[in-house]
Amino acid sequence: MVKAVFLDRDGVINRLNIGSYVTSWDKFEFLKGAKQAIARLSNSEYLIFIITNQSAINRGLLTPEGLEVIHNNMLFEIEEASGKVEKIYHCPHRPDEKCKCRKPETGLFEQVSKDYDIDFPNSWFVGDFESDREVAEKVGLKFILAKDDDGLAKAVERILESS
Repeated sequence: MVKAVFLDRDGVINRLNIGSYVTSWDKFEFLKGAKQAIARLSNSEYLIFIITNQSAINRGLLTPEGLEVIHNNMLFEIEEASGKVEKIYHCPHRPDEKCKCRKPETGLFEQVSKDYDIDFPNSWFVGDFESDREVAEKVGLKFILAKDDDGLAKAVERILESS
C-alpha cells in the first residue's frame, strides 16, 4: 500500500474566482508557492493526485480537450518546478446531475482505489471547502483546509511534519 496526498485543484493549486470557471490556460493562475509546495511533497513518501470537480464541461463552457490542455500546461509547470503529480481525476458533471463522482461523493476516490493500492487512513486530502472535508471523512482520509493564498504550502508543511 502507498500513502497519497489528494489535492483539490481550484482554490488549492490555482486561484478560485467564485462564479467563474477556468475555461482556458490564460485564466489559470497558480497560487503563491503552490508549485514549490507540490515539488517539496514530491520528494516525500507520498504519491500526489489531483481530484477536481470540473462542471464547466457539462455546462458547455469547456470541452474535455480544453481541460486536457489546461491540465497538461499545469503539469508541465509543476514538473518544471521539480514536482510530480501521479494522475488527475476529474468529474465533468453539474451538481444537478447527482453523479457519484462529484465531490463530496466518493466516486473519484473509488476510481483511484481501482488504479492504485492506497493506504487511505495514512493519506491526506487538501481542499478549500467544508464539502472537501466531508468527502475526506467518507473515504477515511486526514483532511487539511487550505484557505489562504499560501494554504497549500502550509498544508504540505503540516503533512511532512506528521510523517
